[in-house]
Amino acid sequence: MYMVTPEELEKMRKMNIMELDREKLAKSEDIVIETDKCTEERIKSFIKQTGNPFAQNIGEYIVQTGFLEDTEELIDDRMILFIKRKAQIMI
Repeated sequence: MYMVTPEELEKMRKMNIMELDREKLAKSEDIVIETDKCTEERIKSFIKQTGNPFAQNIGEYIVQTGFLEDTEELIDDRMILFIKRKAQIMI
């Protein structure tokens, strides 16, 4: 079983995007989420596949993700905002 410590996760989260090695990052299209597994197993699998759950290769870009602390917003709220902004840009 692949395990990562909270300290290792924190180090990955704080990595500077300019210092990330593209060759060591997972390509988003190669990541498989087994929805029949429990949440804990899906998280472990995701971390193992990505190497760094906060950064991935997506097309020609390295995308680094993060999460806001102390907020009431759900990811759904942020995705709706993202889509609205994207729609305004394309108009």
